[in-house]
Amino acid sequence: MSNHLAIATATSALRYVLARALHEQHPGAVADAQVTTLRPDRLGSADLVHSAGVNVFLYRVTPNSALRAADLPGRDHKAAFLSRPLQALDLHYLITCHGKDSALEAQRLLGRAVTALAVNPVLGPRLVAAAVDAYAGVDDTAFLRESDLAAQREPVRITPTTLSSDELSKLWSVFPQTPYQLSVTYTATVVLVEEPVVTHRALPVREQAVTVHAAPAPRLTSVGGAGANAPAAPGDPLVLRGERLLGPVTRVRIGPVELNPLPGGTSSLLSVATGDVVPAGLHPVQVLHLTAEEPGDSPPPRVASASNAMPVTMRPTVTRAVTGETGVVLDLTPPLFAGQQATLLFSRPPGSDGIGPGTVTVVLPPKAPGTPPQPTLRVSHGDVPPGAWLVRVQVDGVDSLPEPVDQPHGSPAVPLRPS
Repeated sequence: MSNHLAIATATSALRYVLARALHEQHPGAVADAQVTTLRPDRLGSADLVHSAGVNVFLYRVTPNSALRAADLPGRDHKAAFLSRPLQALDLHYLITCHGKDSALEAQRLLGRAVTALAVNPVLGPRLVAAAVDAYAGVDDTAFLRESDLAAQREPVRITPTTLSSDELSKLWSVFPQTPYQLSVTYTATVVLVEEPVVTHRALPVREQAVTVHAAPAPRLTSVGGAGANAPAAPGDPLVLRGERLLGPVTRVRIGPVELNPLPGGTSSLLSVATGDVVPAGLHPVQVLHLTAEEPGDSPPPRVASASNAMPVTMRPTVTRAVTGETGVVLDLTPPLFAGQQATLLFSRPPGSDGIGPGTVTVVLPPKAPGTPPQPTLRVSHGDVPPGAWLVRVQVDGVDSLPEPVDQPHGSPAVPLRPS
């Protein structure tokens, strides 16, 4: 790769190829011809109108169609760079020849220029290094000492391109009051511009281990609580149905947690107790087959095969709701884990005579990363009007389920008296 000076270095290398070709001995040479890198409208000024030379002008830069998405900048979960940002560019040049028309100097120079680029179609490392040495001593191009285009793995190739009369007319129309000069267009591809940021490198692999199993991977057909694909409550076992579920060592992955299945499982049916270690919310479930643990200093068991993932909804449960001196205290299982957000939903029980709104929503701030699980939620008296309220908790979009008490829904409920 190369740094941000690669574009200017490619232009200087192209200029070097043409200048060397003009200074070599050849038939019909144009005396005192120079190679410049000016805007074409400068060619009409008084100091250039009667001189002979070749002008190299970069008029367009486009993403390289083959490599534009070959190396996208990747970042890890902490936004640190895993690879350096890279831009693959094609440079489009307008090469203009000018001189005394009666002596056909522009045409002689054009023939010399296209011949030189046919002989040198690749700006290789040696040619780029020679161009840097030739122009780095000039004040205007002293920056070339910092260029590393010569070290780019992909050499820059120069190919002629064709513009229609309409395209050529539009190109010259952007230079006001500039008469057309004899010109050809070339494309330099590809220039790789890379930002030298510090990347995060993973630790090297100390040992490679490959395990081959003839048996196919396990397959899940349904996951749920009491019923297939039903939401699971923390106190209920999670039931998994499928094929080839038992392996040498079997684990069940539920979201961020791996658990051992309950005893008595079969190849088509497994049960796992989620307890209060699986966060509330929607999680993928997979059955993992691990390699058997061997004695001695053998590597730890690793995943040999994994089933397809199926979704399961872990429903939060309010185990206790009481009114304290400062507000409402709720005990929640599973607890609120770091990164989760809870919303308390207060609604009037059926048949209540409370005054005021029928529902109240209290959104609690999300748990900060790294904080321990929070099994208790608190709401101050000022957030909820007085009266009898039925309480629900929503965690990451999943609601707790009220229980019936002599009516469709009656628990958990809390009475709030006027303060």
